[in-house]
Amino acid sequence: MSNSTDELICEPGMWLPILGEINEDGELQWPRGVLMVLYLFGMLWSFAGVGIVADCFIAGIETVTAATNKIKGPGGETVEVKVWNETVANLTLMALGSSAPEIMLSVIGIMGTDYYAEELGPSTIVGSAAFNLLMIIAYCIVGIPPADGENETGMRRVSDMGVFTVTGFFSIFAYLWLLIILMVTTPNKVGVVEGVLTFLYFPLVVGLAYGADRNWFKGDKINPNQHILSVAGHEFRAYEASALLKQAGKGASGDMDAEETAAFLTRMALAQQKPSRAQLRINAMRQLTGGKRVVPKNVGKASDYVSKLPTADELHETPEVNFASGEYSVLESGGMVAVSVVRLPAKGPFTVKYSTEGVTATAGEDFEAVAGTLEFKDGEEEKEIQIKIKDDDDVEDDETFLVKIAEPSTGIIGPFAFTTVTIIDDDEPGEIGIKEKDAAATVLEKDLKAHIMISRMNGSAGPISCDYKTVSGTAVEGTDYKPASGTLTFEAGQIAKKVDVTVIDTGAYEKNATFTLELSNFTGPETRSKGFADHNTKCTVTIVHDAAAKEMVDNVTKMMNMNMDQYNVGTSSWSGQFSEALEIGCEDGETPSTGDYVMHYITVPWKLVFAIIPPTSYGGGWVCFFSALVMVGVTTIIIGDIAALFSCVYGLDKATTAITFVALGTSLPDTFASKSAAVGDDTADAAIGNVTGSNAVNVFLGLGLPWMIAAFKWSGSGPDDTWYAQYGMPVFVDGSDMRAGVLVLASDDASKITWVAGTDTQGCELCAKDIPLETAAFIMPAGTLGLSVATFCTCAVLCFVILVYRRGACGAELGGPPGPAKTHATILVGLWLTYIMVSILGNKGVIAL
Repeated sequence: MSNSTDELICEPGMWLPILGEINEDGELQWPRGVLMVLYLFGMLWSFAGVGIVADCFIAGIETVTAATNKIKGPGGETVEVKVWNETVANLTLMALGSSAPEIMLSVIGIMGTDYYAEELGPSTIVGSAAFNLLMIIAYCIVGIPPADGENETGMRRVSDMGVFTVTGFFSIFAYLWLLIILMVTTPNKVGVVEGVLTFLYFPLVVGLAYGADRNWFKGDKINPNQHILSVAGHEFRAYEASALLKQAGKGASGDMDAEETAAFLTRMALAQQKPSRAQLRINAMRQLTGGKRVVPKNVGKASDYVSKLPTADELHETPEVNFASGEYSVLESGGMVAVSVVRLPAKGPFTVKYSTEGVTATAGEDFEAVAGTLEFKDGEEEKEIQIKIKDDDDVEDDETFLVKIAEPSTGIIGPFAFTTVTIIDDDEPGEIGIKEKDAAATVLEKDLKAHIMISRMNGSAGPISCDYKTVSGTAVEGTDYKPASGTLTFEAGQIAKKVDVTVIDTGAYEKNATFTLELSNFTGPETRSKGFADHNTKCTVTIVHDAAAKEMVDNVTKMMNMNMDQYNVGTSSWSGQFSEALEIGCEDGETPSTGDYVMHYITVPWKLVFAIIPPTSYGGGWVCFFSALVMVGVTTIIIGDIAALFSCVYGLDKATTAITFVALGTSLPDTFASKSAAVGDDTADAAIGNVTGSNAVNVFLGLGLPWMIAAFKWSGSGPDDTWYAQYGMPVFVDGSDMRAGVLVLASDDASKITWVAGTDTQGCELCAKDIPLETAAFIMPAGTLGLSVATFCTCAVLCFVILVYRRGACGAELGGPPGPAKTHATILVGLWLTYIMVSILGNKGVIAL
């Protein structure tokens, strides 16, 4: 590009211009003022486009990194855990996704120039790094809400210093490395070794960050299983909903139905699970373009949701009447037995009929028959039926009769429609054992207690005792129940004892685990009769889930998944993608604003074009991943062409455009994503980690990959005429192999030739003095890029000094007292402006490194 405004020549790009505004010779065909406006809006519009397609790319990445393995949960149920470690995912695919435009701009820039150096890609990466580190962190420092004395602390502190140290170090080292290879080891040249090393630092930083995350360098023991799946893009399983119900409070009261409960649990889950980096990045872009939000607004803290849900019983309020127990026992000399009838809920008046019926006991001889109607008042829950027992001196076996209920005025009769009353003979000592009906017991996990009945049968005279203990089966002692042991003593006249075993509520959605209670060491006037079978000394207890609660959880789980669909970043059909492309989004529970409408209609062409990308459900997200990557490349070519034409018509050099407009446009979504991460998380790890991780990856991947490819390309082929025309052609002394000098093109005007005498090419701005002119190499002039990188490194070190200072003086890297927060944010903004100013002056030749 010529800097002359009289006769402006703008070199066409790969695809642009296409409107005839500039001819093939680079001459302007339209007024320059019109082109300035056209390319300004074109570049802004292309930033929106690359942001939208990057979101499609990230959605594919989110699906890929959501791959799971199935493991056994604490209650024996199957649960899913992530295959990808969060740190590795963030530094690899997630970093590639959020920085795809910058990285692709650099890769395509090298390939588009036939592997010759170009300015736009490297300058954009350095400019983005400066904006990310200085401006985004400044925004996050002042963006934390003030403390409210309850859940909001007003500050965010880095909790994982290991990962922060690794990514922070490499976010600076990456750029120092550029200075080393471009200005020290092989000035103005990237050899194969430098290219390979630059690229290999990428897996190195990932490995070190993973090791820090897994505490390799501290020797701490860690759980080998990764955390349970994040909420985003995840289909809720019933066991997860069950665990949320348990956490919300089983004994709480409320009047929410299943649908309201599902909505409540959805927001509770969202409050507990921080959004992924992909969600935050996509949500930020959709806020800017009027798209459907994938992160809910103001879900609150997890503690806001505890003990606010109704129980399963409260969600099933059909009136029901039962005997309080399925069996009663009474001594023959007791004279009276009272059986209880219970109705739930105790609302309104209620009646139910009752009667007695002999089995082995005879009405009139062993007990007095009764019949009648029980009348419950409003709020009255329990009534008693009293029955007289007749005593005699005969030695006899235990005898039984029934008490029945029938014809409730409302509701239904429950499982205890009758109860059995046993009349115990009190003329013999009897035996201790477990009755046949009590030899197997079932307990709901939520009941927390297993009640095991131990009976004294065929007599009750004098004391008698035995020992008891629990023995594990499929139920594990200490996990499913607490062990119990001791001695039971029946005094004279006592006929029943109860052993309570504590059951541990593991929150299992489905459960069927057993243990046994065993009796031994019987003592007394008569230990045990020969008529007892072996199983009468054991009771098998089965711990199960609550069927009613399971049904409720199943219903709630289905509704939760329906609620979560609106926050899913993935897609399952092309029709759904096109429908979403035409949909105007807004914050949860709000109506679209004027800005939402404006930005939606401006960007809807991009949305429709990128709706052709295959849905994320195809091939585990990989089909979407590669298809979207191609689209990112296509859009990046457009950005590169527009940025070059923009620079030309505005009289700017490409490097200046790259570190300002292009860097700003590609980094804007990350600004809002990091702010959301800072506000929505309890720590500063996500917000700062997004910045430091991306900055390191941008160099190692965005520059390392294309530079490595270019270095291999030129090292494997000799210099051709194009290479000589670009970097110089050796001139030999007549009849000799001695080089007399080199002819090179002048750096400021392609029409001029500069002669560098002798074999030393140090006078050539574009050539490295140690390049053998008989072989080719990938030339990367340090020039103004070196000054830009050096300035950034200085500002980056000062930024980390401020963060470390804030950790000690203010208690946290982000937030804290408003005064210091504003001061430190202002300093960071000043550092960014300093970087921009120094870089621009360097590009103009005013300052040199």
